[in-house]
Amino acid sequence: MVESLVSFGRNPLWVAIAGAFTVLTVIGLAYPAANPASLAFSVILIASFFILLLAYGSHLLARRMFVISGQLRLQQAIIDHTLEAMFVTDAAQTILAVNPAFERITGYSAREAIGNTPRMLSSGLHEPAFFAAMWRDLKAQGAWEGEIHDRHKNGTTYPKYLRINTIAQAAGGQPSHYVAAFVDISERKAQQAQIEHLVNYDALTGLPNRVALEAELAGALVRVEHQMNQLAVLLLDLDNFKTINDSLGHRVGDQLLCQVADRLRAACRETDKIARLGGDEFVIVFDAISSADEISHLAQEILQSINQPYRIDAHELHTSPSMGISLYPDDGRDVSTLMRNADTAMYYAKSAGRNCYQYFAEPMNAAANKRLHLENELWRALAEDQLTLHYQPQVDLFSGKVVGVEALIRWNHPERGMIPPVDFIPVAEECGLILPIGHWVLVTACRQAKEWLDAGHEAGEMAVNISAHQFRQPEFAESVRQVLADTGLPGERLELEITESAVMSSADTAIQTLHQLKAMGVKLAIDDFGTGYSSLSYLRRFPVDRLKIDRSFVTDIDSDLDAASLVTAIITLGRSLGLNLVAEGVETSAQADFLRDQSCERVQGFHFYRPGCAADALKVLQKKP
Repeated sequence: MVESLVSFGRNPLWVAIAGAFTVLTVIGLAYPAANPASLAFSVILIASFFILLLAYGSHLLARRMFVISGQLRLQQAIIDHTLEAMFVTDAAQTILAVNPAFERITGYSAREAIGNTPRMLSSGLHEPAFFAAMWRDLKAQGAWEGEIHDRHKNGTTYPKYLRINTIAQAAGGQPSHYVAAFVDISERKAQQAQIEHLVNYDALTGLPNRVALEAELAGALVRVEHQMNQLAVLLLDLDNFKTINDSLGHRVGDQLLCQVADRLRAACRETDKIARLGGDEFVIVFDAISSADEISHLAQEILQSINQPYRIDAHELHTSPSMGISLYPDDGRDVSTLMRNADTAMYYAKSAGRNCYQYFAEPMNAAANKRLHLENELWRALAEDQLTLHYQPQVDLFSGKVVGVEALIRWNHPERGMIPPVDFIPVAEECGLILPIGHWVLVTACRQAKEWLDAGHEAGEMAVNISAHQFRQPEFAESVRQVLADTGLPGERLELEITESAVMSSADTAIQTLHQLKAMGVKLAIDDFGTGYSSLSYLRRFPVDRLKIDRSFVTDIDSDLDAASLVTAIITLGRSLGLNLVAEGVETSAQADFLRDQSCERVQGFHFYRPGCAADALKVLQKKP
């Protein structure tokens, strides 16, 4: 009634009517004697006024009920259209109502669910303790939420996220109803599983990756520590994989990696854990071994399996593994130490000729640390101009004239003095420094040759050794062209010495690069000829000018008939192919005489000149033969 009066007072029309009734009533009550009918009239007015007031109140009540009804309909529409499944139970857990989302997610209709209990949805996957904990929280906090597995009407189970709230309307605040809402999280769980798989597994081979391996290895270490067993970590790297990848393309390389992974699965036991670290590196964890002999047997089986030919497209490919093995607890008691020591042993396997396995030994650590220290110092040497070039003249055996100069790199270490290339070039090749070092050598040698040429000193060709890594760079020929342009050295004054293994690893591509260099006028020599695996059919196609006989053959030509015969054969082969010959490592007059008799026109070695700095080489150039 109060609300009706308030609303009444806010309506101008009703205020005017009420005012008129009030004035007339006051007049009727004020003059009853003068007008006997005024009292009756006033009573009628007052009664009419209250009738009108009641009518207005009924109007407001109907209007209010209409608003409430609209709100209820809106709330029901929201519940019906929500994506969350909802149901209401009484205190005895009997389902009283469900929404359409409940029917859609569970497969049960409202008619099937109402009157039943939520146990109709039970998957049977949860222990009784799970539900006991749920009800403890409901009683203590009035609410519970969490992940639970339920069963669909068709029998399939699915994960869902469930929230339950208590409605306490009974006497003493006891629960009268429970309201539950849940969503099917199957898709979310599948996405999480996919993300976890991407994080922990290699997309190419399907093997666990480094993250998963380290977690697995950590768990394996805990197990073997309690069981007092041994554990082994085998790190495997494929030999010459980069050559296959670069020459035939990444698609073929990827297929090769997949086949290697399949062979590892077949060769290993079910208890062994295989992972791919990246590139062509794989790791196998053996956590159920009885002795080192067992590991050797398994490593030998892996070796034989990987060595078998691979058929990919039209190619028959061959690769071999270099493997390093570390043992727990002898070689380490934690993941990082075991992995590091296995890697060190693998490095030694490569140094020992590849296609083998090596067990870690403590002296390897000292050598590995020395190598790492040398690598760090080599970076500093390049940055601080500690590298220098020495030059060794090449001599015509018949005239005695200097007909060429070979540039030889040296490392002028501030503490250890002059370091020969044999001690640091292999490290530079492994750490990637060989490319900037090789470019520096080429630029410096060409600049020096141009300086001598401008000064009128005849030095013949400047011979520069090119590493296989340099030569295989797609832009190598263009980089040589740029160096010649920058230094002003004519192309015919430069001779590039390339090992036969470098040109044979991808012969067809090498031939294109060699022709590009020849078009610039650059002379080309096959270095260390006879130490690799040259194919004569390819050698005939190579546009080279000279074969360089390796010093290992020259050393014994005056005392070993086999060595002498081999050098004679190389010279004869070179002549038949129209190539010039140069022999390196000539240290005695007997060696020089033998080579002269075989018509090897050009030589270099200590018997004639030792390598020296640019100033020393200049003195040789200024001397008359």
